[in-house]
Amino acid sequence: MRYLLSVILVIVHLGLYAQNVNKQNFPEKKNFNRVEMALPVVNGYTVLRCDFHTHTVFSDGLVWPEYRVREAWKQGLDVLAITDHIEYRPFKEYVGGDLNTSYELALPVAQELGIMLIRGTEVTRKQGVIGHFNALFIKDANAIDQADPEKALQAAYDQGAFIMYNHPGWAVDTCLLTEFQQAMIEKGLVRGIEVFNNDEFYPRALSWSRDQNLTVFSSSDIHWTINDVLETHVLEGVETHFRPVTLLFVEENTQEGVREALDNRRTLAYFYGNVAGEERWLKSLFLASVKLEKISEKGKSAFYKMTNFSGIQYTFTIGNAQYMLDGGSSIHITLPVNQREVSLHVLNMHYYEGKHPLVSMVLTKNN
Repeated sequence: MRYLLSVILVIVHLGLYAQNVNKQNFPEKKNFNRVEMALPVVNGYTVLRCDFHTHTVFSDGLVWPEYRVREAWKQGLDVLAITDHIEYRPFKEYVGGDLNTSYELALPVAQELGIMLIRGTEVTRKQGVIGHFNALFIKDANAIDQADPEKALQAAYDQGAFIMYNHPGWAVDTCLLTEFQQAMIEKGLVRGIEVFNNDEFYPRALSWSRDQNLTVFSSSDIHWTINDVLETHVLEGVETHFRPVTLLFVEENTQEGVREALDNRRTLAYFYGNVAGEERWLKSLFLASVKLEKISEKGKSAFYKMTNFSGIQYTFTIGNAQYMLDGGSSIHITLPVNQREVSLHVLNMHYYEGKHPLVSMVLTKNN
């Protein structure tokens, strides 16, 4: 036993002695941390954080596909589509490959990290006349490279693509639907629309989504790195550390589940502390996120703790009083002791131009 102990001590001593005091490692610097926006289960649906519009050096982006995936994982995304332009590839001479290469390079990393990677591309034509469209769930981007824009969209549709109209207000004086774009919607080729892109909100596009039954999207359309372009922002007093994402309400966390949710318009657009989309999903998200607990009563007043279990900050009014409820925090509110229901006008939620949902919360003896 003494001999064994002596051997162990000698080994430990030699190990310590063998370390190079002139080169000290800091392995903690290699940590690869993921930061997620907390989201509740909503009406039985899991809520996924998605970005369906990003670029790499295989079109006009400035990063490699693997980096785009790792960046998305670190920033808490569940679903990512790399949608490099078909018609605009300024670095083609240097990077080579074809229109499917960025997806093929990104896929092994996505599988390693557990990010769902959607095969996609962007049909890119003159803005304000034809416009830009993302095709998701395609099989071969090369086959979509057609001179005629409608034939390009039809080729994507024939592959089973879900097609969305990108940034309707970008690089034009107003947010508009051209004759071509309206025709593509009416023919059923285009079924989604970005109501937010990068740093632009399009309230009119939100109204179109309701009037024409279009699925809403919020996208980064990132070309550089997220940290270079979309850092912490404060918009109308609302601070956010999260990139723009499409919130997707899925029955199952699979590619088929994502597609089913898109087809049935179960999405919300999150951007800089705001949420936009169909009114019923806005209300459902808020009610799943925020809970009321009665603390005490005194005279004609009842005192409540309101807790936000999500990572989304909410700004709302109750009567003439305005409140701000940070993600993962609680506030105290006072209501009349005999009140059985409270209505909140949620100001950072949008379902139409200039319209915010009115959410009702029932007050019971237990809350």
